[in-house]
Amino acid sequence: MNFKRLLTFAAIPALLWLSAACSKDDHNDGSPTKGPTTEYEGSVLKGDITGSVSLSANTTYTLRGACLIKDGGKLYIPAGTIIKAEEGFANYMLVERGGQIFINGTAANPVVFTANSDSPYAGFWGGLIINGKAPISGVNQSGNEGSTEIAKDIKYGGNDEADNSGTITYVKLLYTGAQSSDNVEHNGLTLDAVGSGTKIENVYVYKSADDAIEFFGGSVNVTNIMSVDCDDDMFDFTQGYTGTLSNAYGIWTGDFSSTEKDPRGIEADGNLDGENPNAYDQSNFTVKNVTFDFTSSSSTIEDVIKIRRGARTKVENARLLGTSVAKNIIDVTDGEGNADHETSIDLDMHSFKGTCLYDIINNGGDSGFANLSVSSTSNSGANVSAFAWAKPVEVSDGSDASEYEGTALHGEITTPVKLNASKTYTLDGTMLIKDGGKLYIPAGTVIKARDGFDKYLLVERGGQIFAQGTAEKPVIFTSASDDPQPGIWGGLIINGKAPISGVNQSGNEGSTEIAKDILYGGTASGDCSGILTYVELLYTGAQSSDNVEHNGLTLDAVGSGTVINNIFVYKSADDAIEFFGGSVNVDKILSVDCDDDMFDFTQGYTGTLSNAYGIWTSSFLSSEKDPRGIEADGNLDGENPNAYAQSDFKVKNVTFDFYSSQDKQVEDVVKIRRGAKVAITNALAEGFSSFKDFVDMTDGEGNGDTASSINITNKMTGAMTGSLINPSSGYNGITIADGNTGCDFTLFSWTGYNYKK
Repeated sequence: MNFKRLLTFAAIPALLWLSAACSKDDHNDGSPTKGPTTEYEGSVLKGDITGSVSLSANTTYTLRGACLIKDGGKLYIPAGTIIKAEEGFANYMLVERGGQIFINGTAANPVVFTANSDSPYAGFWGGLIINGKAPISGVNQSGNEGSTEIAKDIKYGGNDEADNSGTITYVKLLYTGAQSSDNVEHNGLTLDAVGSGTKIENVYVYKSADDAIEFFGGSVNVTNIMSVDCDDDMFDFTQGYTGTLSNAYGIWTGDFSSTEKDPRGIEADGNLDGENPNAYDQSNFTVKNVTFDFTSSSSTIEDVIKIRRGARTKVENARLLGTSVAKNIIDVTDGEGNADHETSIDLDMHSFKGTCLYDIINNGGDSGFANLSVSSTSNSGANVSAFAWAKPVEVSDGSDASEYEGTALHGEITTPVKLNASKTYTLDGTMLIKDGGKLYIPAGTVIKARDGFDKYLLVERGGQIFAQGTAEKPVIFTSASDDPQPGIWGGLIINGKAPISGVNQSGNEGSTEIAKDILYGGTASGDCSGILTYVELLYTGAQSSDNVEHNGLTLDAVGSGTVINNIFVYKSADDAIEFFGGSVNVDKILSVDCDDDMFDFTQGYTGTLSNAYGIWTSSFLSSEKDPRGIEADGNLDGENPNAYAQSDFKVKNVTFDFYSSQDKQVEDVVKIRRGAKVAITNALAEGFSSFKDFVDMTDGEGNGDTASSINITNKMTGAMTGSLINPSSGYNGITIADGNTGCDFTLFSWTGYNYKK
């Protein structure tokens, strides 16, 4: 920590006053406080909130400027609300002393604060700050006050240890931490003198440009917090904090690189920046059940745990994982004052495979530190299952799993199990990952499937798969045959609990195409089915009939909490990938010589497919009657044109290469039909294959939504038997123009696939 707390930020623009529109009935959103509220007018959040105001989960809000909840003001945010912040330091939400915020997310529908951008980055916006009236350290015996780091004229602190600033539960804070200078920056969640009457639990902070969470004094207790790829410290304490942080999980992923000079797992000061070593009310707090997972290969940990400047800390049941380099594991020394001698730390590092450059315990030769323990015992650390509602990359270390027995994969997985990359596995039957089951597949694992329709892997609702390859060591699913052919085995199917289209306004369910008794769908748009990254799916798509066949990757109602990127599908006997509803986003997928469609969407899909590359090579011959680049239905098979929640999705940066020289035309490069609405940007089609229609929006069971927008470049040189755009009018958002670059093929160099046009 530095002296940033004393600086004045003078660039905050004038705040706009908001007035309540009209009085409504008592607002019931599950918060502990009852009373009449007014609904917030409009969708742009800014200015002062002075009364009791509620947001609506049916509106996506834009945070534009500083939104201040003043003394006496209350802001209610119901489950499922999404708030997108504009870019810049001045865009943040701050609860002043006497104000209250009630963020009432649920595991199925968390409240999400994120960046208003398709290309977000750490530090995009300001974050969430809460100021309370609880004690902080200072020169006075009581009643000390502090100045908010990013708005010096706004104070915090006082004498009310039990002060209540509201409730925060199940909230995601993504891409926070914007800076005004090197010394003045936001955290993900900043707690300034927040009292113990405030309830804070289930918080997920992703890519903050400073700390994930920082406590400036106060007595609030925080439970279940996850920090992922935050630039400075995972968990920071200063200025007399006296509460408890429990079940905390901090992660640096493999690609993470910190820009800070001294990033840490825990950093704790007794007083603010060490400026007053004789201050009253020094920090004296507890951290229990905490895991630090440092797997970055490009950043060095300054200290895993740093306690200094008079702080007294009790760290219980701590666990250290990962492979990063650390200077010190525990450091209790500092030039402005060491930690209090009563500090006690119980840290288990038996699973840490990284390097310690200096000291396991640095106490500066002070024998007064008698309670610092770094052992190779078996502390459990954080309860990982508590974070299943959040993004899966943070919960995927496999520490809760036992090793799978044998090498033959089949049957049911009902508990967490993990494979071993040193073994080659055989998929010799149907393998089902049941509700509560988890399958961890480490980088470099090879799974070979025997021939047949029943050789597939299916993740049921509530199950999870973590297939986590790397560019150097992808996870490979392939055929066990010495002469593999397209459609030799079943492929990978994932079922989730996200919404799909149907006759009901919500909660529709569908039956898995190849196993009708296994259902998918629900109301949890943020559902997490795990991780797929750097995965190859080769020779998939086995058929039982002309109408029932596997794809390479089938995603049934998969939620946006699932991470899917860097996928290679080769010679599938049906589609490369098909989305049956759901909200999952997929990035970087390569489809080569797949028999039907490259990219297929149906049944109410609402996510984004980005960086997609589809190829027909010169020797490829489709056996399907209507193969396409993109095929999209609003509802399942056009059976219910009036269904709720029709497909409304995005495709960005997509290339279709149709270079087959065989006597088979492309039915349509892009087919949007049956109520589907799509926004396709930066699309490129090229090749010498013949084709019927370039873009076709028509169908006997319903045309595509007229609000669709498609921007595509046509470099096809083959014969066209139909139309460039069908119909030629009524779809003003379709543009066929030069200049699009499509998807960058170099993104798939990790596959080793040698492609020549």
